[in-house]
Amino acid sequence: MRQANRIRVSVFSFLPAVGAALWAHRVSQFALAVILLSAGSSGCGARNRGADQLSSARQVYFVRHSEREWEGEDPPLTERGRARALALADTLRDAGITAIITTQWKRTRDTAKPLAEILRITPEIVPVYEGQARENGRAVAAAVRRHNDGIVLVVGHITVTGVISALGGPTLPTICDNVFSDLFQWTPALGEFGLVHFHYGKSENISPVCRLTAPQREQRN
Repeated sequence: MRQANRIRVSVFSFLPAVGAALWAHRVSQFALAVILLSAGSSGCGARNRGADQLSSARQVYFVRHSEREWEGEDPPLTERGRARALALADTLRDAGITAIITTQWKRTRDTAKPLAEILRITPEIVPVYEGQARENGRAVAAAVRRHNDGIVLVVGHITVTGVISALGGPTLPTICDNVFSDLFQWTPALGEFGLVHFHYGKSENISPVCRLTAPQREQRN
């Protein structure tokens, strides 16, 4: 992927200590593999089973729409928003996207448009409604599930993180009102450990307080 900075947290930081202990006791590589497999099954099994049951997609990307005008019932993107939509297309053009899902609102459709045109994909529109964040998340999740073994891009609103949890992934706060650069990549087979957080396009001045305390808002911003 292009122009994206990965933020990863390793879940295997404990391995050096384990490896040293096993080496000291002259445990074979086969035994080590068995130990690690058992640990992964016991530690992640419940989460992974839930993900496998809920999402058959191979990989899913989630973004909020780009910057938009603040007036009107269905406002278009601003100049900066259009530039970010182009940046999204440049970031994901080689990611193997096979399906794109948006809502009925122009700002999500216009955010997806440059990438959709490059890949010659007709986005699937899933209607969402104000004040129904949980129901909206389930509706979009159902659309994702229909793309068996595909790589799906979901373009939504500040509550797009709710789709991740609806698919069996980790629970995240809604996106802050002034944040448009978040890009989440989730691999369902890895459960909660399969989520990677990127930023794309022009950077923003993001408040750490907002990151930690963003409430589960209902607006379709």
